[in-house]
Amino acid sequence: MRQLLNLHSLVVLCLDRFRPYALTLLFIATLMACIGWFAPSMQTRIEQARSADSFVDSIGVNTHLRYLNTAYGRYDDIIKPRLEELGIRHIRDGGRDSEFFEKLNDLGTIGIKSTLIMSPTDGIQPLDAITIAKTVLRSIEAIEGPNETDVVRFNFSYNGEPFPEGTRNYQNALYAAIKGDTNTTSLPVLMPSMGQGRNAKKLGFLRSGDLCNMHSYPVNGAPPTDDVSHWYIPYARIVCGEDKPIVATETGYHNAIENSSSKSAISEHASNKYLPRLLLENFNLGVQRTFLYELINGSIGTNQEQNFGLLRYDGSPKPSFNTIKNLIFLLNDPGSSFPLKSLNYRLQGATHQVHHTLLQKRNGAFYLILWQAVRSWDSRQKRDITVTNQRVTVMLNTVIKKAVVYQPLHSNLPFEQYTNPQQLTLDVPDSPIAIELTPARNAEPEGEKSDTY
Repeated sequence: MRQLLNLHSLVVLCLDRFRPYALTLLFIATLMACIGWFAPSMQTRIEQARSADSFVDSIGVNTHLRYLNTAYGRYDDIIKPRLEELGIRHIRDGGRDSEFFEKLNDLGTIGIKSTLIMSPTDGIQPLDAITIAKTVLRSIEAIEGPNETDVVRFNFSYNGEPFPEGTRNYQNALYAAIKGDTNTTSLPVLMPSMGQGRNAKKLGFLRSGDLCNMHSYPVNGAPPTDDVSHWYIPYARIVCGEDKPIVATETGYHNAIENSSSKSAISEHASNKYLPRLLLENFNLGVQRTFLYELINGSIGTNQEQNFGLLRYDGSPKPSFNTIKNLIFLLNDPGSSFPLKSLNYRLQGATHQVHHTLLQKRNGAFYLILWQAVRSWDSRQKRDITVTNQRVTVMLNTVIKKAVVYQPLHSNLPFEQYTNPQQLTLDVPDSPIAIELTPARNAEPEGEKSDTY
């Protein structure tokens, strides 16, 4: 407001000399003041960080451990070693045979916990879910209602009722069973997932769940930006209400670009940029956990359903596997909760399409992650888009004694380092870069508080 008053006083002083132009001058001055008032680049911003490890803990991946006639049959030499290498802590799967349970409990010994889907399509009745959960109590962390029962080809039915009535009845019975047994009552239960988000309107509101559920695949290979907040989250909340955390139990991209009938295929190169951004965008939106679909390609060929993997069919990593691994390695910080601090900074320059996430480790170091939220793939021409880096300056008002820049797309090693920086000028690409900022001892932020995008 002080800016507005000072500019207005200046105009009044000039009125006598420039009286014929007084109204025009007043309009211009007021407009300039408003621009100064609202432009973020003109404000000092204080932003509270979120825990770096909470981001790591938000990452999961879908597996199909019981599909023994696919790449998942190579549990000992591909699946388990690659999961451990990736550094991921959460998988989503479903099944009911003893070999499947043994694998889940084995993964539990290395810190990988399971969300298990329960459905009559797999011969699992609500009371069976209790028996299954008790068998894998060392590794299970959540129960999920039936998967995509609105998809006609899955032939869902419970007690002779299809979707939506059968889904509603099964979910109610499942929730009652899990919460009614002392061994399983503490397990959170996820709502059923929809194959088409809009079908949530047919299912309607349910009380029989602790967590919302959505399958938020970006439409036609689009970048991970608007679809989640504009469509998928509102659809999920039709079923679960406004107060429960949301889990994206399936999302991702497939790489069957040779499939001429598929509009949603993108290249491995584009996936390498989009998938880490998807995880960060979901985290910014408050999604509690995002399960990428899926760990490994199911087979060789151009069937899009078999090409969603972070790994190729032979177990070799796609580029996105390594980038997510690097991001997890950089931000991994397990332990008890700790008081989170705020960073005083601002972004200047070509920031229009630059998104960010601010994290902090328990050693006090901040991690400011920046990326361009733009298209990296042309779905019509089926080709990668060369995106020009945007020059962004990070103005640091918190006293920083050391800054280190990382490019997870390429490595988990430092790319650039700075001592006692007051500002950093960086070229921001369409893939995430991370700036580790180590504050000087007793450094305290000053300035106006701002929202996180």
